[in-house]
Amino acid sequence: MLSGKIVRIRWVKYYPSAHNHVAIGDLIHETPNYLTLLCKVYHFGRGVGTKTAFLVPNCNVGGIVEGDKAVRSIPWSHIEVINELPASTDWDVRARVYESGLCVLDNAHKTVITRAMNARPG
Repeated sequence: MLSGKIVRIRWVKYYPSAHNHVAIGDLIHETPNYLTLLCKVYHFGRGVGTKTAFLVPNCNVGGIVEGDKAVRSIPWSHIEVINELPASTDWDVRARVYESGLCVLDNAHKTVITRAMNARPG
């Protein structure tokens, strides 16, 4: 059903202070138990937007850590939300976080990774 699509997936948070996890990429395989994606993963807590900058893989920048591009399998039981993105979405690009708390991919769509309430670019 979703194989071959570009998606954004948010993991379930099992306790209130847990960090958020979002994956964005190509869904390459789907089973009744899990989804497999070629994707980047973004980890963040409440402190998103401490500065305006481009993300650097495996470094905390503006409250967000971007993981390397990799194949990841995510159990259905750990998925809270799946957003299907436009087929033209270029997800393997750098991402930018803004001091306002908005974090987007630097692509034509400005695909949102996360945003604080009332966040805006610049």
